[in-house]
Amino acid sequence: MTPQVQIWIHLDSEENAASLAVKLQELIRWVRAKEAKAYGFVIWTQGETVKDKLVKLTEDKKIEDIAICYLPDRQREAYLKLYKIELSDKLRNIVFVYRDKRLVAKFVNLDAKDFDKVALSFAWMLWGQQK
Repeated sequence: MTPQVQIWIHLDSEENAASLAVKLQELIRWVRAKEAKAYGFVIWTQGETVKDKLVKLTEDKKIEDIAICYLPDRQREAYLKLYKIELSDKLRNIVFVYRDKRLVAKFVNLDAKDFDKVALSFAWMLWGQQK
C-alpha cells in the first residue's frame, strides 16, 4: 500500500478544515517532488450535505493533488466502523498516517497550525522505507 495520510473531518471549523487540506496538499506535493509515492485524502463525515461546500473548497484553495470527499449517507456507518471512528460532539477531526496498511501515527482534534507533527511523522515513515 502506498503511504498515505487521511484526514477525517467531523465537527471542525471550515477554516481549520480548509487549512488542513491545504497543508496536506503541500506535504503530498513535497513528497512527490522527492520522487516518492504518496496519497492524501480529506474525508468529511457529514455525508452528501457537504458536497457543494467541498466543490467550493477545491476551487477556492486550488486543491488538485489530494482527494477531497465525503462519506455517502448509505455507507457512512460501515466506513466509520471499518476505521474504528466513534463520532462525538467533541470530535473535530482525526488524522491517520499509514504505511503498508499499518497505522503509523494518529492525531485527534489537530489544529492546522500543528500540522508539522503530521509532516514529521510522514517524513520519518518515508525515510524508514529507504534502505
